[in-house]
Amino acid sequence: MIKILQNWLEIREASKFLSRNALPKHGHNVEKNWDFYQLYNIVKSLPLETKIIDLGCGDLFALKLLSAMGFKNVYGIDLSLSLRNRLSQIYIMWKKSSLRVPFHLYRGDLTKTSFSEQMFDLAISLSVIEHGIEIEKFFHESYRLLKPGGILFITTDYWEEKINIRQDNRPFRLDWKIFCKRDIEDIINLAYKFNFSFYDNSAIPACSDKCIIWNNQEYTFLALVFKRR
Repeated sequence: MIKILQNWLEIREASKFLSRNALPKHGHNVEKNWDFYQLYNIVKSLPLETKIIDLGCGDLFALKLLSAMGFKNVYGIDLSLSLRNRLSQIYIMWKKSSLRVPFHLYRGDLTKTSFSEQMFDLAISLSVIEHGIEIEKFFHESYRLLKPGGILFITTDYWEEKINIRQDNRPFRLDWKIFCKRDIEDIINLAYKFNFSFYDNSAIPACSDKCIIWNNQEYTFLALVFKRR
């Protein structure tokens, strides 16, 4: 499955949906609520015992959404986890009057984790692969972590035509790339090489508006959903 954020109306509708259903929204960028809405639609019919890993969990916004939806086996890994991230777990436990952690946090390289093989039913990675991730290693590790039939959900920065980014434009002190159509075609072919198939057969849709204005660039978001064969 491939989806592209087409206009601001989609962002507004996604934000309204999350608010209407009392679900957490992204804490920094309202545009990322579009990603959250895509994630919601993927997981809404899954059993709450589903094992989920967030590859590049950042400030834990996706983990908090999954926890609020009732998922019990949620894991996150990132190169950097702040004390504030850790304390947010305690706050959620206090709010729910629960001794159970809402999600499990690990610090490390998402392309080389210590998790067991075929441990997870679903792997997600929201706005991560554009920041210097080696895509081949990413698919290799995702395949290792997922059970047969497991789902891999990715979102990333995108525009049909190539957008050049200056080398010194490095948000979070990481490399940054806005993928073009040819890049996405290469990523899809690489996914096939690692025995992933599309969760739902799709062609790459045409873009409409550059909905995202960030770090002196204009572009949009793209979502990909694969299944481990």
